Amino acid sequence: MDGARRTPVFNPAEPSDEVGSTVAATVADVERAFDAARTAQGPWSRLSFSRRAQLIGLALDRASQDLDARAEVFVRENGKTLAEATREIRDMASRAKLTLDLAGELDAAQRLPSQNGYTEVRWRPYGVVVSIVPWNAPVSLAFLQIVPALLAGNAVVVKAPETCPLALLETIERVAQTLPPGLLNAVTGPSSVIGEALTTHPAVGKIGFTGGVHAAREILCGAAQGITSVSSELGGNDPAILMRDVSLDERTMGQMAGIVFRMTGQVCMAIKRIYVHTSRHDEFVERFGVAMDRIVVGNGLRDGVTMGPLHTRAALDRAHGYLDEARASGARVAEFGQVLDAHEFDKGYFMRPTLVTGVDAKARLVSEEQFCAAIPVIAYDDVEDALAQANDSPFGLGGSVWGQDLEAAAALAWRVQSGTVFVNTHGTNAVNRHAPYGGLKQSGTGRRAGLLGVQEYLQTQTLTVVPQ
Repeated sequence: MDGARRTPVFNPAEPSDEVGSTVAATVADVERAFDAARTAQGPWSRLSFSRRAQLIGLALDRASQDLDARAEVFVRENGKTLAEATREIRDMASRAKLTLDLAGELDAAQRLPSQNGYTEVRWRPYGVVVSIVPWNAPVSLAFLQIVPALLAGNAVVVKAPETCPLALLETIERVAQTLPPGLLNAVTGPSSVIGEALTTHPAVGKIGFTGGVHAAREILCGAAQGITSVSSELGGNDPAILMRDVSLDERTMGQMAGIVFRMTGQVCMAIKRIYVHTSRHDEFVERFGVAMDRIVVGNGLRDGVTMGPLHTRAALDRAHGYLDEARASGARVAEFGQVLDAHEFDKGYFMRPTLVTGVDAKARLVSEEQFCAAIPVIAYDDVEDALAQANDSPFGLGGSVWGQDLEAAAALAWRVQSGTVFVNTHGTNAVNRHAPYGGLKQSGTGRRAGLLGVQEYLQTQTLTVVPQ
């Protein structure tokens, strides 16, 4: 693609800093990716699950090479801290290998008794899987789709996010070099140009998507033309219900602040609403504020920084809109944390960690997925009312209950209308990767991780044999 138009990638901490650029792919480029994938997929699908797992494992071993250099690029294109970027790239391979451990179980055909003979049930791949991933955690979220899809016997075409593609593309390139040519492919470019080709092409057997509800609707419309299966993980507005007996000690407050403000709040399964009993409200606000004040805001490459900027100017403007609306309605908006460099702060897409109290339940900060470093805290008198408010949402990705009576907390957590629920913890770092997780309602369809996560990329085929 020599001479192809390129798309620049900029640094949200220093918006004039061009980190790199990617090719703005055309429909013809997508066609070439599908051709390569179809050619590679046939021989790959004829291998056993165990053999595919062995080859994928060898490929993943390359993902740790040049980790420091890729992590630095990741920080500059995304805005997360160096610790967050390093952890995402480093942990991707070890988490993915948990999926590979399922190969032996998948190799075993299921034989069932039949009236006159026998029936066997086996797994078949879809063929070519399109993986569409977002900007906020592109490396980990892409390989949550790539690895199970490859293990299932599919070839994969990845659509990298336009604003944060570089670390992901470098990681894909390292992994792909050890796999059969054409098995793992990546395309870059605006969805307005290549999106329809990726979702409606007859070569596509399955689409894996992580992102927002609006984009999901467009993908589903495209997929419907070919009755193409879609597995999705969408947005969330995760509630955390603090029971009356909750411990508000320093460790718990620090843990909760880390969950809320990780990646500047730009995590689908972050705590986004906190419900606390009226009798503990003021104590919680005071103690949580202390934890928030320890957050250091700045460029993620600077020593001591624990929270970077928002990813785009639009995200910052949206966050300011939420807070302006809350102030206008009479809510109390309090900023915390330390700014490392005021001049740098003013240039980039930064905001300080912000706590909002006295906010109306219908305010956008509460009812929408805010995806920023602001958290509403809502007092309740009856835990049943807190549960009703927590469940009053079109989203259902994650949720948590916090308290010292574990039996009571777990009983309440089972009633939270979310696909993944926790007690005294929350978020993607708390997910048991041996178990499936995903959302309810408008937070997605299908599951990630565990055996169900691989089965998302498999179809069953049933054979019945009757003797003559």
